[in-house]
Amino acid sequence: MDNLVISPAPPVVVATGRTDPDDPARHWAAEHARYTGAPVEVHPTPAGVPRRAGLLVLAQAGSGPTTVRRHVLALVDHATCDVVVVRGVVPTTHHRVTALITGSDDDRVVTRAANLAGQRGAALRVLHASPPLSVRADHPEWPLAHADHVLRGIRHTSVLARMHPHEAITRYADTDLLVVADSGPTTRAALHHARCPVFVTRRAPSDTLGGHIPSPRNPVGGTR
Repeated sequence: MDNLVISPAPPVVVATGRTDPDDPARHWAAEHARYTGAPVEVHPTPAGVPRRAGLLVLAQAGSGPTTVRRHVLALVDHATCDVVVVRGVVPTTHHRVTALITGSDDDRVVTRAANLAGQRGAALRVLHASPPLSVRADHPEWPLAHADHVLRGIRHTSVLARMHPHEAITRYADTDLLVVADSGPTTRAALHHARCPVFVTRRAPSDTLGGHIPSPRNPVGGTR
């Protein structure tokens, strides 16, 4: 046991060309590090991001909707760790984390969102966008029912938005963080339209719902 070495938590890596301390990406990374105890590393370009990164934080200009930079999309598609894309604006605090689910990879998304909400003492919302159709073969309620099952025992609210994902992202913008899966049109819609940071899940959660997750807060007033 004398030779036991405890590896430090993988770093939160910020890839930004900005050097000022008010850089929103740096600010978000520092705040996340306070919740998780992970170290923060700042790299001037994405090319220098180490493979040992536990989380990659990227800056994106604009407040949405906006064109997402090509290198941001490439990193979101090919990163080996989770990625957070932070808008270049000062965020409004809503004390809420939103999991945007699609019916695919939802366990990973809602589990990660539950962990993030618990760390921050924030409310947890699960949002599924499904536009009304005259004829449809699917059941738009089942992704939420499945998410409720995964989150059993975890305080949260569930919302079925009968609209397109980009409309739901704009309608339910009262959130500090939007958690999405790592690919697909809904993720692209989030990156283009979300006014808050977008957390893209790239791997299985390090914490499972079988372990201890701080309970999210009751929702703050406003839309669900």
